[in-house]
Parts: sequence; structure tokens; C-alpha cells
Amino acid sequence: MLPKGNEAPWHYHEINDEIFYIISGEIEFGVDKEEFVAKSGDLVIAGANVQRRFKALQDSKALVINTPSGPSEGFIRDISKFSQDNPPTESDRKSFVDKYKIHIL
Repeated sequence: MLPKGNEAPWHYHEINDEIFYIISGEIEFGVDKEEFVAKSGDLVIAGANVQRRFKALQDSKALVINTPSGPSEGFIRDISKFSQDNPPTESDRKSFVDKYKIHIL
């Protein structure tokens, strides 16, 4: 579940692809240099080292698959506490690289 306003800022993953299948709602994505809104039934894919971001425009449900699987799955939970008013600190950014090999831009 991604509550309205939940977002991940521009970032990239060193070692895994990320696949989003939108079950319900609307989520705004940025992938590489493209920005778009994904709706129920849409599939969004961002490969390793590809910059991406997302923001739930309404309460949404999405299935998120990271491949290969591993620790980066916890990134969604960790990033959910941040917003534009409460951005990640430099310490948080370093932690994401160390734990998940994910770089916040």
C-alpha cells in the first residue's frame, strides 16, 4: 500500500532491476528522462543504474519486484518516512548505499 503522497526521490540501484505492477490507484513515475503516470494494470520497469522516482497521487497498491531479490526490498519501508518537508539526511543517504546499494540523488 502506498498512501497518497508517499514517494521515493530520484535514486538508482546499483545491482537490481525494479518492476512495479500497479494494482490500483495512480502513481507518478520518473524513469531515466521520462515522466508519466501509471494506473491500474500498468507495468513500470527500471533497470540497474537507471535513475527513477515515484509518488503516489492517490492511495495506491503496487506489487514491487526487485531482481535479484535481496536487501533492497527494505528500501521501500525505510524511504516511506521521508517527504519533501522531511528529506533524507546525508547519514540516511549513506545508510541506503551501505544497506541497499541504492543512491539517493
